[in-house]
Amino acid sequence: MEMTNLKDLSLELKNLIDTSKNIAVASHLNPDGDNLGSVTAMIGLLVKLGKKPIFILDDTIPSSFKFLPNLSYAKSPDQIDCEIDLFIALDSSDEDRMGDKVKEIFSKSKRTANIDHHFSNKKYADLNIVDDKSPATCEILARIFKSLNLELNKEIATSLFTGLSTDTGSFKYSSVTSDTFSIASDLFKYDIDINEVTVNIYQSRSRQKTDLLIRAMNSIEYFDDDRIAVVFVTKDDMEITKASKADADGIVEFVRDIDTVELAVLLKEKEDCIRLSLRSKSYVDCTEIASKFNGGGHIRASGGTIYSTDLEKAKRDVVNFAEEQL
Repeated sequence: MEMTNLKDLSLELKNLIDTSKNIAVASHLNPDGDNLGSVTAMIGLLVKLGKKPIFILDDTIPSSFKFLPNLSYAKSPDQIDCEIDLFIALDSSDEDRMGDKVKEIFSKSKRTANIDHHFSNKKYADLNIVDDKSPATCEILARIFKSLNLELNKEIATSLFTGLSTDTGSFKYSSVTSDTFSIASDLFKYDIDINEVTVNIYQSRSRQKTDLLIRAMNSIEYFDDDRIAVVFVTKDDMEITKASKADADGIVEFVRDIDTVELAVLLKEKEDCIRLSLRSKSYVDCTEIASKFNGGGHIRASGGTIYSTDLEKAKRDVVNFAEEQL
């Protein structure tokens, strides 16, 4: 997305905000850092502009992100009793990712905006600001705010930095550019407490999550000269460790970080299906594999769903298809 184009789109967004009374903001299910960072930053900015925004949340917030500002604006879809003039969807590639209840509110809203960085984005709103070259939705938001000359504050900057840090793997992924660092540098001018961010996001793994990681790693299997590694998280694992849904996050990355591994696969057993998470290191396109299993995402990180409960068969199917990619 060209910067000139961004300026026009940003002005369009600002006009939508200025002419709307009830503004709702939401993101996708299973909230991560870029999801919650972009939503809380947008809420913070709307409040600064004198609006009374609503954060529509149909999920639980992982404990590591509870330090973020503006979470008190969250309401469940059932609590929404007013007409929405403007619905701003953030970091969500399509309406289905928001969940059925939020999607319904989105479809009834008078006007809609979609701000995102997933290349699979379906451009489903009245106004679409989508840049798939951007490593994080928070980076796009920061650029929008800058192009509108909007003054931020410590809270908004903290939210934006959180999404930037988490979605770039702490600035490690190849999607990072000099712009990313320059935006991070601008955000630091607002006196972000980096220790608060670091401790909450990267240094507060619970005992339950740790136990789940150990159990999952005990299930590891290698294929194709150790270039593919598969781990399982079963319903038993979840029960025995008393882990929460979000506690499986980070396991597939842990597997990817093994030196010989190019493709890490996590198969997570659910009641009626198996969730698939894929991470690659250098050359495997995860979206190729994910799209075969009802999913999508990014080249180095994707997910999908296998509509069966046979873990062994799921493993064989994914590995066989992945070996073709390798």
